[in-house]
Amino acid sequence: MNELIDKINNLKNELNNTKEVQEIISINRLISQDKDLLDKINKYNLTKDERIKEEILKNKLFKEYKDKEIDLNILIMQINSELKKINSKGSCSL
Repeated sequence: MNELIDKINNLKNELNNTKEVQEIISINRLISQDKDLLDKINKYNLTKDERIKEEILKNKLFKEYKDKEIDLNILIMQINSELKKINSKGSCSL
């Protein structure tokens, strides 16, 4: 059991050090400092105003975040695909 926990912790550390995770963390920091963008996001969440949404979508930092989010989702899909391969090898086909 300890070996499994160690392997999971190693995997988490490896994932945290990937380019995709590091980039999205960096952009999150920048977004957290962009008060104008945060205000627009909060206003949009309250009002669902399409004009505000368009302003958010035009924001360079927000666009960059969405691009990195896609990269991260692709990484997650790749990991899931590999895990399915591992899991199917160990299954019993009764």
